[in-house]
Amino acid sequence: MILDRNAEEMDLDAFQTIVMPDSAVIRRYKAGDIEIRIHRRPMLSSESAVIDVPLAATAHIDGRYLFEAGFERDDLRAMAPLMGASLKELQADYGVKGFYGPEHVSLYGGGIKESLGEYRGMEDDQSRIEFLLSIILDTFDEIAEPEEIQNPR
Repeated sequence: MILDRNAEEMDLDAFQTIVMPDSAVIRRYKAGDIEIRIHRRPMLSSESAVIDVPLAATAHIDGRYLFEAGFERDDLRAMAPLMGASLKELQADYGVKGFYGPEHVSLYGGGIKESLGEYRGMEDDQSRIEFLLSIILDTFDEIAEPEEIQNPR
């Protein structure tokens, strides 16, 4: 997904699974004119979402929330009662022993959601954050290296 810096601002009502822009921010970066926020287990735009987001990055330009890249996984505990299935049945269907399905990478911006498929990269936080940062830089064709910032505004 490629976005222009003048793209429309994120519509938090467009998808139930969009990360709230100020929720659970653990780090902030600046790359050119882009402020990048890293979120751990943030609130989503809808409380009824059956998705867990362990880690996400949001991009903001001139105070406008324009883009999100994040790791998403189905929350089997939330899905089971909605589907009329037991947690054990869903775990068998997904081939997992835990409460979540496999992680997928999802992108939101320009009024659309795009899936990059299942994440198969390194599991450590720093590798995952670097992966999300690279997606944002590529999305906006930004060549500046992200620098961590301490003061958010």
